[in-house]
Amino acid sequence: MIRPVVVLKYDSSEQTSPCFGHYLAAGFNYDIRILLLGNKTEGDMIRLVDVATELEQMDASLLVVELNKQLSVQTYLNAFRDLRIPYLFVRPGQQPNFEKVALPISFLIEEREKGPFASAFGRFFKSQLVISQPKDYGTKALQNIQAIQTLLDSFQLVYEMRKSSKDSDGVERETALWAADGNAGLVIISASREYGLDDLLFGSKERKILTRTNVPILLINPRGDLYTLCD
Repeated sequence: MIRPVVVLKYDSSEQTSPCFGHYLAAGFNYDIRILLLGNKTEGDMIRLVDVATELEQMDASLLVVELNKQLSVQTYLNAFRDLRIPYLFVRPGQQPNFEKVALPISFLIEEREKGPFASAFGRFFKSQLVISQPKDYGTKALQNIQAIQTLLDSFQLVYEMRKSSKDSDGVERETALWAADGNAGLVIISASREYGLDDLLFGSKERKILTRTNVPILLINPRGDLYTLCD
């Protein structure tokens, strides 16, 4: 089996997530596997707590989930924190459209991990990539952008730059709102390294983006080795 795109369904009647799953699998030339959430992990049924482990064992390439009213956004985010693959959140009624993919970049080192996934959309879907540069005073975000540009240039991919009105702390949300106005069909963002007290009380940045914007969001978990401090 070629590495599958996995569609995780809460209800068998969900139609949007399978639509995205089939579209992505065809574009990337991957297989597709549809799993239904249940009270046991067996066959095509899976418990939410087993998702990260099971997807690692099947060597999945990407996870697609349709947000619903039965499970909260945070419930999904908590379950997916150990995933080593990107996971795409879609909403009922959305249609796959990867003509433009938005790529907000902050000063964090893990932002460079967005580059390979963005380049995959550029290569396989011929997406035009839109890099959002934050309104920062330092140079770290610019260095991240330059590293991503080097990768995109190596594949001769089409991309453009846009200046965000927000700094690194707000560039992802601002870009998601911009994309939701019809400017892009997908936004790639990074999940939080860890949840602090503010995240627990008021919600993480990714939860706020997912609940307050209406655009497909591809989330990437930061690799721990990118930011672990040495003794």
